Amino acid sequence: MSTTTDSRRVDEAMHAYVDWLELSIAVQDAYDRWTSGPRCEAAASFAEYTKALDLEERSALEYAELVAAELHRYQRAA
Repeated sequence: MSTTTDSRRVDEAMHAYVDWLELSIAVQDAYDRWTSGPRCEAAASFAEYTKALDLEERSALEYAELVAAELHRYQRAA
């Protein structure tokens, strides 16, 4: 495996981690809006919250897949 390939994979994993982290913050923000907003906006706020949860979950799974693939690659090389 080349250093360039390793560097690219590390960059990809870091990018996925940052994406997940940002989406995790968005989930907390959406939750806060849902729980502290006006009752008349509760349904819309809850929909935004569940959408944020779905996006965060997909991002977490993508990151987990990247990390698992790298772990498998290094275990095979060892």
